[in-house]
Amino acid sequence: MAASVTCKLHPGHSLTRHHYGGEEGHACVCALCERIIAGAGYRCGECGGFDAHEACLSLPMRVAFVGHPAHELTLSLLTASRWCDACRVASHAGCCVYRCVACDFDVHARCTSLLDGEQQHGRKRGVARRVGMAALRMGLFGLRVADAVTGGFGSPVIEVIETALNL
Repeated sequence: MAASVTCKLHPGHSLTRHHYGGEEGHACVCALCERIIAGAGYRCGECGGFDAHEACLSLPMRVAFVGHPAHELTLSLLTASRWCDACRVASHAGCCVYRCVACDFDVHARCTSLLDGEQQHGRKRGVARRVGMAALRMGLFGLRVADAVTGGFGSPVIEVIETALNL
Protein backbone atom coordinates (compact mmCIF):
# COMPACT_ATOMS: atom_id res chain seq x y z
CA MET A 1 0.00 0.00 0.00
CA ALA A 2 0.93 3.64 -0.28
CA ALA A 3 2.90 5.62 2.27
CA SER A 4 -0.21 7.71 3.00
CA VAL A 5 -3.90 6.76 2.68
CA THR A 6 -7.30 8.07 3.72
CA CYS A 7 -10.01 6.18 5.56
CA LYS A 8 -13.74 6.98 5.51
CA LEU A 9 -13.94 6.11 9.19
CA HIS A 10 -11.33 8.70 10.13
CA PRO A 11 -12.25 11.61 7.84
CA GLY A 12 -10.19 14.74 7.49
CA HIS A 13 -6.93 13.06 8.50
CA SER A 14 -4.53 11.04 6.42
CA LEU A 15 -3.02 7.81 7.71
CA THR A 16 0.68 7.22 7.23
CA ARG A 17 2.43 3.89 6.94
CA HIS A 18 3.92 2.87 10.29
CA HIS A 19 5.88 -0.12 11.58
CA TYR A 20 4.45 -1.40 14.87
CA GLY A 21 6.36 -3.43 17.40
CA GLY A 22 9.57 -1.46 17.73
CA GLU A 23 8.74 0.16 21.06
CA GLU A 24 8.95 -2.39 23.84
CA GLY A 25 5.87 -2.54 26.07
CA HIS A 26 3.89 -0.19 23.80
CA ALA A 27 1.16 -2.04 21.90
CA CYS A 28 -1.28 -0.38 19.51
CA VAL A 29 -4.72 -1.77 18.81
CA CYS A 30 -6.36 -1.68 15.39
CA ALA A 31 -9.50 0.50 15.46
CA LEU A 32 -11.14 -1.79 12.91
CA CYS A 33 -10.61 -5.30 14.31
CA GLU A 34 -9.51 -4.37 17.86
CA ARG A 35 -6.46 -6.62 17.80
CA ILE A 36 -2.83 -5.72 18.46
CA ILE A 37 -0.96 -4.49 15.41
CA ALA A 38 2.43 -6.08 14.79
CA GLY A 39 4.43 -5.13 11.73
CA ALA A 40 3.04 -2.93 8.97
CA GLY A 41 0.00 -0.77 9.56
CA TYR A 42 -1.27 2.79 9.36
CA ARG A 43 -1.45 5.55 11.97
CA CYS A 44 -3.04 8.96 11.98
CA GLY A 45 -0.12 11.36 11.95
CA GLU A 46 -2.33 14.30 12.91
CA CYS A 47 -4.13 13.12 16.04
CA GLY A 48 -2.40 9.79 16.77
CA GLY A 49 -5.77 8.39 17.82
CA PHE A 50 -6.40 6.00 14.94
CA ASP A 51 -4.32 2.92 14.12
CA ALA A 52 -5.20 0.14 11.69
CA HIS A 53 -3.81 -3.05 10.17
CA GLU A 54 -3.02 -2.66 6.50
CA ALA A 55 -5.45 -5.51 5.68
CA CYS A 56 -8.25 -4.01 7.78
CA LEU A 57 -8.23 -0.81 5.71
CA SER A 58 -9.66 -2.83 2.81
CA LEU A 59 -12.70 -4.06 4.77
CA PRO A 60 -15.93 -3.31 2.87
CA MET A 61 -18.15 -0.52 4.20
CA ARG A 62 -21.31 -2.65 3.83
CA VAL A 63 -21.73 -6.40 4.30
CA ALA A 64 -24.40 -9.05 4.43
CA PHE A 65 -24.03 -11.05 7.65
CA VAL A 66 -25.53 -14.50 8.10
CA GLY A 67 -26.32 -13.74 11.76
CA HIS A 68 -28.51 -10.79 10.72
CA PRO A 69 -30.12 -11.60 7.36
CA ALA A 70 -32.78 -8.84 7.57
CA HIS A 71 -30.46 -5.95 6.56
CA GLU A 72 -26.95 -5.18 5.38
CA LEU A 73 -24.55 -3.96 8.06
CA THR A 74 -22.49 -0.78 7.74
CA LEU A 75 -18.98 -0.40 9.13
CA SER A 76 -19.29 2.42 11.68
CA LEU A 77 -17.03 4.27 14.08
CA LEU A 78 -18.47 4.05 17.59
CA THR A 79 -19.10 7.17 19.63
CA ALA A 80 -20.02 5.13 22.71
CA SER A 81 -19.50 1.56 23.93
CA ARG A 82 -21.60 -1.18 22.30
CA TRP A 83 -21.89 -4.96 22.69
CA CYS A 84 -21.19 -7.30 19.78
CA ASP A 85 -24.35 -9.35 19.21
CA ALA A 86 -22.26 -12.30 17.96
CA CYS A 87 -19.66 -12.74 20.74
CA ARG A 88 -21.12 -10.52 23.51
CA VAL A 89 -17.84 -8.61 24.00
CA ALA A 90 -17.94 -4.82 24.28
CA SER A 91 -16.31 -2.40 21.88
CA HIS A 92 -15.58 1.12 23.01
CA ALA A 93 -15.78 4.60 21.49
CA GLY A 94 -13.19 5.06 18.75
CA CYS A 95 -13.44 1.45 17.59
CA CYS A 96 -15.44 0.17 14.62
CA VAL A 97 -18.20 -2.41 14.28
CA TYR A 98 -20.62 -3.43 11.58
CA ARG A 99 -24.01 -1.97 12.55
CA CYS A 100 -27.65 -2.17 11.62
CA VAL A 101 -29.06 1.00 13.14
CA ALA A 102 -32.67 0.00 12.35
CA CYS A 103 -32.41 -3.20 14.42
CA ASP A 104 -29.79 -2.01 16.93
CA PHE A 105 -27.55 -4.91 15.86
CA ASP A 106 -23.74 -4.73 16.09
CA VAL A 107 -21.00 -7.20 15.16
CA HIS A 108 -17.20 -6.96 15.24
CA ALA A 109 -15.36 -7.29 11.95
CA ARG A 110 -13.46 -10.16 13.61
CA CYS A 111 -16.76 -11.99 14.22
CA THR A 112 -17.55 -12.03 10.50
CA SER A 113 -15.81 -14.19 7.93
CA LEU A 114 -14.14 -11.10 6.42
CA LEU A 115 -10.87 -11.44 8.31
CA ASP A 116 -8.41 -14.28 7.84
CA GLY A 117 -8.15 -17.02 10.45
CA GLU A 118 -5.36 -15.32 12.38
CA GLN A 119 -7.33 -12.13 12.90
CA GLN A 120 -10.72 -13.72 13.59
CA HIS A 121 -11.43 -13.75 17.30
CA GLY A 122 -7.81 -12.82 17.94
CA ARG A 123 -6.49 -16.38 17.93
CA LYS A 124 -4.26 -18.35 15.72
CA ARG A 125 -6.05 -21.58 15.00
CA GLY A 126 -2.84 -23.58 15.39
CA VAL A 127 -2.44 -22.39 18.99
CA ALA A 128 -5.72 -23.99 20.08
CA ARG A 129 -4.73 -27.24 18.37
CA ARG A 130 -1.31 -27.29 20.07
CA VAL A 131 -2.86 -26.67 23.49
CA GLY A 132 -5.39 -29.44 22.92
CA MET A 133 -2.68 -31.88 21.85
CA ALA A 134 -0.60 -31.00 24.93
CA ALA A 135 -3.62 -31.75 27.14
CA LEU A 136 -4.09 -35.12 25.39
CA ARG A 137 -0.44 -35.98 25.94
CA MET A 138 -0.75 -35.16 29.65
CA GLY A 139 -3.86 -37.33 29.90
CA LEU A 140 -2.09 -40.22 28.20
CA PHE A 141 0.86 -39.79 30.54
CA GLY A 142 -1.57 -40.19 33.45
CA LEU A 143 -3.01 -43.31 31.84
CA ARG A 144 0.49 -44.77 31.42
CA VAL A 145 1.26 -44.15 35.11
CA ALA A 146 -2.02 -45.80 36.13
CA ASP A 147 -1.28 -48.65 33.72
CA ALA A 148 2.14 -49.21 35.28
CA VAL A 149 0.65 -49.29 38.78
CA THR A 150 -2.10 -51.77 37.80
CA GLY A 151 0.21 -54.17 35.99
CA GLY A 152 -0.32 -53.19 32.36
CA PHE A 153 -4.01 -53.97 31.84
CA GLY A 154 -4.60 -50.78 29.86
CA SER A 155 -1.54 -50.95 27.59
CA PRO A 156 -3.41 -52.12 24.45
CA VAL A 157 -5.99 -49.34 24.82
CA ILE A 158 -3.30 -46.70 25.37
CA GLU A 159 -1.43 -47.88 22.26
CA VAL A 160 -4.61 -47.63 20.15
CA ILE A 161 -5.25 -44.09 21.41
CA GLU A 162 -1.65 -42.99 20.73
CA THR A 163 -1.76 -44.50 17.23
CA ALA A 164 -5.11 -42.86 16.42
CA LEU A 165 -3.87 -39.44 17.56
CA ASN A 166 -0.41 -39.81 15.97
CA LEU A 167 1.35 -39.07 19.27
